This record gives sequence, C-alpha cells and structure tokens, in this order.
Amino acid sequence: MLDTQLLVFKAVADQKSFSRAARVLHLTQPAISLHIHHLEEYFGTRLLDRNNRQVTLTEAGRVLYQYSLELSRIYDEARKALADISGTVKGRLVVGATLTLGEYFLPRVTGQFKRQYPEVDITLQIANTTEIMRRVLEGAVDLGFIEGQAAHPNLIQKDLSQDELVLIIPPGHPWSGRAEIKPEELKKEPLILREEGSGTRQVAEAGLKKAGLEPSMLNIIMELGSTQAIKEAVEAGLGIAIISRLAIKKESRHNLLQVVKLRGADFHRTFHIIFNRHKFRSAPVEAFFKFLRSNTANPQQCLPGKSLHLK
Repeated sequence: MLDTQLLVFKAVADQKSFSRAARVLHLTQPAISLHIHHLEEYFGTRLLDRNNRQVTLTEAGRVLYQYSLELSRIYDEARKALADISGTVKGRLVVGATLTLGEYFLPRVTGQFKRQYPEVDITLQIANTTEIMRRVLEGAVDLGFIEGQAAHPNLIQKDLSQDELVLIIPPGHPWSGRAEIKPEELKKEPLILREEGSGTRQVAEAGLKKAGLEPSMLNIIMELGSTQAIKEAVEAGLGIAIISRLAIKKESRHNLLQVVKLRGADFHRTFHIIFNRHKFRSAPVEAFFKFLRSNTANPQQCLPGKSLHLK
C-alpha cells in the first residue's frame, strides 16, 4: 500500500495537480487525496503545499520525491527484466508531442505500434515545444516529439525528420496564381501565427528574419495555439499564415488553401525526438525506439525528408 501511495505522490508532484494526476492514473480525485493524506499521516509531515490551484513540494516532499523516483525506476526495471524473460512487451508508454507531430504524424505511428504491441497502453499528450520539454524533464512523459531545439543538459535530442513551413493564403486572394511574393508585400497583410513557445513560431520568425522581416514590422492580427484553428481562420479569409506543409496536404489537394513562396525566407526545420538522460527506459520505451528505427513505421509516408536517426 505504501508503494502505491508513493507512486501516487510522484504523479501529483510531476503533474503539479491532483486532478491531472487523477487523469493520468485513471483514479478519482478523492482517491488521490486519500492516498496523499495517508502518506502524510505515515511520515508525520506535510509533503505538498496547495496554493493558487498549483501543488508544490514542501522541503520534506522534495526529499521523499527522490525516493519515489527510485521506486518508480525499480518497478520499471523489474517490468523490463520480466518482459525480457517472457518475450512480451507490456506496460505503459506516455508520449508527448507538439501540435503538428501530435496531429499529423503520431496517430498513425502509434496506431501501427499498438497493433504490433497490443499489451502496451499508450497515452499521447499534446502541447507546445516548451511544455513538452518541461514534461520530459519532470518525467511526466517518457519521450517527446518536438519542432524546436531542446537546449537543456538533461535532455538528449535526436533528429527525426525534415519539414518545411509554408506561407498559406485562401483561394481568391490577390496573390493567387503567383509563385512568389516580395518581403515588403507581406508587411501589409494580416498575419496569423502560432503562440509564443511554439516550435513553429520559432522557425517562422527565424525564416522571416532571413527575408529581412522583424516581427515588429509585421501586421500580426492573431496568435493561435492550434494548427487546425489557423487553417480555418485562413480559409475564412481572416488573414494569411505560416504553418507546416505536412498540415495542409488535404487542403492543398482540394484547393482550400494555396501556398506562395516568400522571397529570401528559409522555413526548413528538423523535427526532433527528446528524452530525459536520467530516466530509466522501460521495455515499452525501448520497443518504441526500435519500432521507430525500423521500416515498420515507414516515416516517409507521414513526414517528408530523411529517415529516423535514433540510437
């Protein structure tokens, strides 16, 4: 029972929320609260502070958290050892991904993986690059798929595949039929971008700067946290946008959105997979890495460019 309470405590600490921990563990929030109450009674000290809708660790909680990490690692090692003996991969795999990868790449890949490893329970969490990095660092997800760079000493980053952002316009726009526009023409147009912290936003701004366009020079009318919302806004004629070519395959095919090149801009980028160098890689994680390296996932069907480079 104490082991269960420690693992519940770890989930609350990782998620910084009783409700989010309840969702991750598939328990009710009252059950989570009861586990924490019993744990605090057992150790005779408060382990968590509950302030402003966010849960933080007390000094005692920070000490206990390190032991909960060790307990979680031991359970993972035990599951992996038994899986190696039985030849069966089972357990839980939590994958974090940014919007483009989470919406347009991973559903197909995780579906293929699930068919090959039916006893692995997969959870997919979608957020922007900054948030996915945070969750990987905290151990809330096993590995992350991101669009930006992961500059942190505790993160290992591997190239996944190449991608390109494109400038999209609605049908009937004055630029329709043009192959290319000049940078000065973009200054006057209402522009819709992803939110700050998004890998797509970082690449878009870097590409615009190469064309001589600083953000302050642009008419940014809207920032949205969803690629789908951006596409719908452009289709509705609210403005133009810069998003992944991967995200507009269907719209381009049905002429709902059109692509125009911006002279001097370079919107190429590399998708990455990241994981915590200090987190034990369970049997499902190892199997997923092996699956991604193989031809089974066939990433070229989902992503343009080169193959995976995971080791």
